[in-house]
Amino acid sequence: MSDNTFELLDKFDSDVKTYNVQPPAPRRKQKSIYGDQLVCLAALMGLSVWQSGTRAAILCAGSVIICMLADMIFCRMSKKVYNPKDLSTIAAGMCIALMMPSSVHYGIVAGGALLAIAVKHVFGGKDNYIFNPTCVAIAFLIICYPGDMLLYPAVGSRPELWGEAGVPLVSGIESYLLKLGTAPTVSFENIMLGNFAGPMGTTHVLVIMVCGVCLLCRRSMSLLVTVFGLGSYCALTALFPAFSNIGETLMLELSGGYLLFGFVFLASDPQTLPKSYAGKIVYGIVIGIIGCLFRHFGKVEGSFIFVLLLANAFSLRLDDLCAYIARKFRQLFGYLRSNMGRYERLRSDAESGHTPKLTDTMEIIVPATNYNMPPIDNKVTKINRKRNNIISRFADNRRIKKKKDENVRRKQIREEENNYMNAMRSMIEHNKRETPKKTEDPKQEVQHIIKQPRKRSQQKNNKQGS
Repeated sequence: MSDNTFELLDKFDSDVKTYNVQPPAPRRKQKSIYGDQLVCLAALMGLSVWQSGTRAAILCAGSVIICMLADMIFCRMSKKVYNPKDLSTIAAGMCIALMMPSSVHYGIVAGGALLAIAVKHVFGGKDNYIFNPTCVAIAFLIICYPGDMLLYPAVGSRPELWGEAGVPLVSGIESYLLKLGTAPTVSFENIMLGNFAGPMGTTHVLVIMVCGVCLLCRRSMSLLVTVFGLGSYCALTALFPAFSNIGETLMLELSGGYLLFGFVFLASDPQTLPKSYAGKIVYGIVIGIIGCLFRHFGKVEGSFIFVLLLANAFSLRLDDLCAYIARKFRQLFGYLRSNMGRYERLRSDAESGHTPKLTDTMEIIVPATNYNMPPIDNKVTKINRKRNNIISRFADNRRIKKKKDENVRRKQIREEENNYMNAMRSMIEHNKRETPKKTEDPKQEVQHIIKQPRKRSQQKNNKQGS
């Protein structure tokens, strides 16, 4: 017996049955995922420095340092423990710098890095944010500074290290496709090697593709999101190409803007990625379809960033939605399987004479039904129903409080009446216990008055006789 096999005693059949239980597939830790991304981002940074000069290195280093300092300050403000080994902050700083042109001002890079970390902490930190912080920062900068974010140095020119760039600025491939509807004169070799105008890290198409393959082999990128997202985008682009040559259209669509870079480094962020396979498939399809619609009808450069933010808005609920839809489909298929062809079966049974007889006994299972009947002891339990709104709860509380006050007042009146009646009873009993004063008999008083003069007369007579 293997390690994944278990013997269980069946409750109804009284038999020992063998079940093969496979352990769940281990998931990569977020630290290792961001570590793999940093290795690929470092390769792209090296190519940017080789192509654009030292200014690209300063932009990447400054963005990473500001992200780490901002993370430390926000952790201190929110009374959290700062983790210097949090690689997600470093990855966000590298992505922000590589998604900008090499001629951008240093202040814009610093503001974008600070905004990304602020968005991260507004939602509660590393494990709680809903929107990708890098996408929020880049979208904000594109809206506020379109001239600095969407114009790139010409091929072969290196911006100055300090101050203004000092090089001619041109539009990218995405701008040609959106505004002019034509393809720029760029050969396939130049596109693969990154010899065209664009952001620092998004023009090296061949290196990005190699990084994507490496991340897929390391399980640091979602295969389902990438395959279904790029597949749906390419399918819609092939159905509605910008010009007649479909192959050239697909090549320019994938290399322009943030599309390929975003699918490799941003769409598979473990914080905003659904957990179930069905959720990841739907997530990728939504990104591909909405991205193609934005690119063809939105006429907005850098549209993939806004598409990813829209997908992040409901990505956390895709797992529940897919589970609910799957449960409903299973119920529908079960109902159809048990009821389809039922009339034909009954008809064939009736024709063959296999109809059930009235004398046949069948076990009928009646489902449990609640008729809202009181129990045997005639004690009906009241159910506390959920109140609808704040006004009804306030009215109920006022009514309950008024009833309690009235009961207390009645109790006080009853106690006062009882005390008064008890006092009256005690007073009456006390009066009864007291003995009344004895009055002298009037006859005795009369006899006494009559007898006394006699005594005096007798005394006088005695004196005279003597």
